[in-house]
Amino acid sequence: MNRERALTTAVSAAKEAGAILRGGRREEKYASTKSFRHDPVTVFDRRSEALIVERIARAFPSHGILGEEGTAKEGASQYRWVIDPLDGTNNFLRGYPQFAVSLALLCGEEPEVACIYDPVREELFTAICKEGALLNGEPLRVSRQSSLDGAFIGVGFSSRPERALRTYVAMEELLPVVRAVRTGGAAVLDLAYVAAGRLDAAWYISLSLWDVAAGLLLIREAGGRASDLAGKPLSNPENGLIISNGRIHGEFLRTVGERKASDPG
Repeated sequence: MNRERALTTAVSAAKEAGAILRGGRREEKYASTKSFRHDPVTVFDRRSEALIVERIARAFPSHGILGEEGTAKEGASQYRWVIDPLDGTNNFLRGYPQFAVSLALLCGEEPEVACIYDPVREELFTAICKEGALLNGEPLRVSRQSSLDGAFIGVGFSSRPERALRTYVAMEELLPVVRAVRTGGAAVLDLAYVAAGRLDAAWYISLSLWDVAAGLLLIREAGGRASDLAGKPLSNPENGLIISNGRIHGEFLRTVGERKASDPG
């Protein structure tokens, strides 16, 4: 498998999809809902996914494809693309400039190539397994923050009230210690920002594979760490995850880990 060619294809598709989203910011948007009333989808999500799927299928016809907006193509090889065509749809709907396109190529369960594109800032985060992570061609490294005291933390508040409540409860011990907590509303960018050292750590009560597949490779290649809420190797992001620069991972887990994040009472 030529991973450089795969990354070139991913970058080209992400930028084309990003142009669709950038143009859509000026248009009136109509949203329908998916599994939950605060989980919207727009025509731009679907246009973006259709374009990416077409580009990937043309370049790599034997590869499988999994997309957030319904694409589920079985492949004839061990490779599968995981696509989030618009992460941050709620932001996009309101004109809030924090959303992105994410693509990852997996070999089995392991990410080989990652691409996250922010079309508003024109920031391109990329990684190839064991070759490092880049932002617009420049190397990425996680931060050197060594404790929660003074840390810059990212957090995602689910649109599902019961999950959002669990997050609020888990923050009780965190807020007096850290320097700041930020919630951007686009998980793929939170992961990219940890890899870039803009955030020292971040956590989510639950995410989907397309939210994390690219970002996890970025974090690994930039020297960071990811785990589930109990500190074990991440196997299913739907059960929650913590990502960090590695240096504050244990302390962060003790503060917002599995026990505190699972009990809103």
